[in-house]
Amino acid sequence: MPDRLPAVRGQYRADAPLGQRCWFATGGAAEILYKPADLGDLQTFLQQRSTDIPMTVIGAGSNVLIRDGGLAGVTIRLGATFASIQRIDDTLLIGAGALDSAIAQTALTHGLGGLEFLSGIPGTLGGNVRMNAGCYGREMKDVLVYADVLDDTGALHRLDAPDL
Repeated sequence: MPDRLPAVRGQYRADAPLGQRCWFATGGAAEILYKPADLGDLQTFLQQRSTDIPMTVIGAGSNVLIRDGGLAGVTIRLGATFASIQRIDDTLLIGAGALDSAIAQTALTHGLGGLEFLSGIPGTLGGNVRMNAGCYGREMKDVLVYADVLDDTGALHRLDAPDL
């Protein structure tokens, strides 16, 4: 299958163990693990990939159980490039790969309230938005302003919080 994958700037790794990358430390390997270099690289992959190759996206692996047989096709794991957290006035601009604990700590450092609940949730922002994660009476829908998302063709869409 590697010969059927698009040329990217990120990294492909065949037969990559996933269990050690997940919080429960169990499970098999990804047939191909892809770590995109950046947003443009991920868009290129999505635009040029063969749609008959299965694709799975994982974050920090905190809410995932990987079967012993592993995952077929390409497993996408966002790296540090997708984990940025920037303060803009009283708002945080956060990448999908940012850990919840880092988000909560950054908000605390800047005196921004409302994100304390993230300190009790394992994982990353991408998964939180997808699942509307929450605890202690607060959910992502309560604090999210918008999300820039890629569809499976690589097209970028800005979705306002009510549209998610």
